Amino acid sequence: MTGVRRVGLWVIIWLLAGTTVIAEPHTLVDTSAARRRWFDEIVDLTRPNDSVSPQVISAPGVPDVEVRIDEQLGNRYHIFLRHTSPAADVASPGTVIVRRRRSDGAIDQIKVFLQHDEGTFFRLRPRSNRRTLELDLYLAGSEFYSDVTVPIALDRALRAPISEIKRLTEGIVDWGVAEPQFERWEYTAIAEMVSRIRRDLPHLTGAEDGAMAVDGSIVSIDSLAPLEGRLGLNCSGFAKWVVDGLYRPVADELIPIEALREKHLDYRGTRWSRRVEETRDPYFGLDWTRNLAREVHAAYRGVAAETIDPEARDVRSVPTARYREDVGFPVEDLRGIIYWLAVNEPGMIYLGSVNRSFGEGLVLRQHSHVVVILPYFDGDGRFRPVVMERNVETDPAQAVRRFEGEFVHLVRIDGTREFDPPRVPR
Repeated sequence: MTGVRRVGLWVIIWLLAGTTVIAEPHTLVDTSAARRRWFDEIVDLTRPNDSVSPQVISAPGVPDVEVRIDEQLGNRYHIFLRHTSPAADVASPGTVIVRRRRSDGAIDQIKVFLQHDEGTFFRLRPRSNRRTLELDLYLAGSEFYSDVTVPIALDRALRAPISEIKRLTEGIVDWGVAEPQFERWEYTAIAEMVSRIRRDLPHLTGAEDGAMAVDGSIVSIDSLAPLEGRLGLNCSGFAKWVVDGLYRPVADELIPIEALREKHLDYRGTRWSRRVEETRDPYFGLDWTRNLAREVHAAYRGVAAETIDPEARDVRSVPTARYREDVGFPVEDLRGIIYWLAVNEPGMIYLGSVNRSFGEGLVLRQHSHVVVILPYFDGDGRFRPVVMERNVETDPAQAVRRFEGEFVHLVRIDGTREFDPPRVPR
């Protein structure tokens, strides 16, 4: 709903000053008292918009609620959100938006934001000729639940606290995934890791086929010979540099490139793909990321990497997307996947091997690019799905657009350990 973001069209008048109630900025504000007080204005479509005075409503035990009115594209919107100064964003925890059509007066949607994120909300819709509602839940822009029956009448839902909607649907909807524990120390660890990488990014340069050898020199991944001319890292070398920052404090050395080049022919590929193993290496990114995850996991456990299944650290099952063996998940589903993983596996980072059409002349689908994904929730409860690739940080939405229609295979690595990336020679 684009209308609610057009703040310049809203007129806000402060009529009532109440007692300030302290609440965490990431907790759901309870707007039910304000909606009960405003109920007649919501249902009375005949009243002109300019005669309904927006206001700040106070109620005992809850933060002040700001009421905004907007009309867009034939709809009237009643917006209830936490009152703050400066004015809060509409996409804030607990914001409720009631949409009513001007054409026939029908209320066709109640939208409730759950976090500081336009893509994280649930929506209630009336059912034709039935006194129940349907619920759709979106997290990080991905649909997690749809058409969930809510046994409540519309007029009751307009006045009910959010907790009542959750209680009525808790047998179907896992509300915990919508309201993670933002203060977990694992998220702080990933945030600190991201901060450290960001400090080093300006000092990293790119070079084709470049990665760090055990002795810290920059060599060719293909030949292991010292890189000539411009020193730097390619996408695979950058991912290794990040993982080396976790591996080195445990093993007191960097990961040998030879171990990362190992091909796991018994775990991936087809009879046809093996014809081009030497000339095209179509599974290079998949083997490389699996080997990185295996090496650091082995170091954490104090065992030989050869004792760990190469697929042991794969991400294979999430409720929002379908996994394809040795190919991965659709890139379009990546944000929802990473959100779910961040909630259920706090403290993990992920290496992504992008499987896409690649090459000239003979175009193949192959694992030709590697990205590093470091997701966490910040202190305000905002989801931060940080994406880095080849020595730069990339906007997650841009990364999805760039690889739209392709796939990404993910492996997980514990990012809560000590992180000390090596200095890259220039």
